[in-house]
Order: sequence, then C-alpha cells, then structure tokens
Amino acid sequence: MMSTERLLHLEGLTRFGDADHAQSHAKVEKRPGRNTSISIRGLAKSFDGKTVLKGIDLEIPAGQFIAIVGKSGCGKSTLLRLLLGLETPTSGTIIGAGLRGGAHARFIFQEPRLLPWATVEGNVAVGLSGLGSRRERLRAARQALTAVGLADRAGEWPYVLSGGQRQRVSLARALVSHPQFLALDEPLGALDALTRMTMQALIERVWRDQGFTAAFVTHDVGEAVALADRVVLLDEGRVALDLPVALPRPRRRGTPGFAALEKKILDSLFGESDLAELSSVA
Repeated sequence: MMSTERLLHLEGLTRFGDADHAQSHAKVEKRPGRNTSISIRGLAKSFDGKTVLKGIDLEIPAGQFIAIVGKSGCGKSTLLRLLLGLETPTSGTIIGAGLRGGAHARFIFQEPRLLPWATVEGNVAVGLSGLGSRRERLRAARQALTAVGLADRAGEWPYVLSGGQRQRVSLARALVSHPQFLALDEPLGALDALTRMTMQALIERVWRDQGFTAAFVTHDVGEAVALADRVVLLDEGRVALDLPVALPRPRRRGTPGFAALEKKILDSLFGESDLAELSSVA
C-alpha cells in the first residue's frame, strides 16, 4: 500500500521538483517560461530488462494539447510518468515538463483519490499546501471550484458526490495552482458516456482558459480527436503515428473530417487485418 503522502505526491499535490530523483543516463534540463514546451530525444525506458519505450522523439510546443493513444502495455502511462519525473529514463533526454528543476506540473489519475476526511473545498485547497495563508488557499479553492461548476458543493463531503462530480474536484485540485504542465492518465474512463462528454468539454474549456501544456492518455480514439491538437499513437514502445488535428473547436463528432481522423488512427492502431477480423466478429 502506498502512503497517503506518496499518493498526494503522485496526484500532483506537491511540487515534483521538491522530491529527490535517482540518477540515470538521461540528461535533464530546465525550460523557463510560464508555460512549458517539451523536447524528447531518444527516450528509452526498461524495467527488469524489458524495454517499454524505444527511442521516442517528440516536440510538444508550449500550450499544446496532445493525446496519447495505443493498445494496453504500449508505454502510454510510462511516458507520462517520465514526463512528470516519477520515473527516470534509461536513456535519452527530456527538456521541460515536470522534471526536477522544471515546470510546475500536476497529474490527474483515473480515480479522483479525494481525501474522505476533508470537505470538497478542503480537498482542492490541498493542491496549494504550504502556499499562502489558509484563508488565501480556501479563497483560491473556491475560485477553482467555480471554474468546474461546483462552487455550491464546497462545504460538502466527497462521499455525497457523483463520480463525475468527484472527478471535477480532482480537476479543480490540479488546476488551483495554475500548472504549466498537466498530465491526465485516462481520467474519464470510469464515467458514463454523457458525464464523460460533459467532462471532455470542461477539460477543453479550462485548458483554453489557463493555457497550460497538456498530455492526455486515453483508449478512446474519439475522445482524443475531440480534445487534442495532436494525437500520438504508440505501438510496441515507438511512435507509430503523429497526427495533427486541425478541426475547428468546439468539435462535432460524426462530421466527415472527424470521422476521417478517427479512421486514420484506427487503421494505424489495428491494421487492415485486425479491422477485418473485428468487423467479422461484429
């Protein structure tokens, strides 16, 4: 079991730069600026002799929303953890993101991971631990809750909220400190379809308002096209597709342009033989 302190650290409730990280063969550099651009060169990661990521090269401009898709086990979550400094690369370079000495970063998991003994307002204020007075933290928490449409639930306990509302609190907690980089690891996977679409619109709105750089891991290709400026497909630890999404916002599912991008990603993800097999099963 992870300690509460470690869970809070992973959730992005402390500055990642405050933690000590092990030395590796990777070179870590600081990229200044309010928002963070990310440069990845030759990034590789192995666990117990098994290579998960193999020579990843990516450039993510400051303020861009990138979606990372791929089959289970392709290295999506590992890439996020490397960007956040929660894992050390086996080799390669990362400039920017949440590494030690780099940008202020936050992580949102699939589960909200709210503190049951704190009110909604208190959970959000934890994202500012050690910063300002208690009154200032609570004022900022209320502002963040207003941004996600939960200002009227500030004094309630997490257990009375729906799944979508709890995930909104998690989002507010990550955003209250105005991060430069936000990593989201399938945060909407457990929600029903209608709540998921509402949350997608909310995430897009706060991203446009705050202008942070975002990396969003998802298994949902439609979700990736709806949200991202760019979709990166990982396959067996490598970048198999790097696809710009130039559709105007807000995006409408079912349009020819939207469907064409979905098809291109699915064709790359499964291949013609896999798609034919899936069609025959259906």
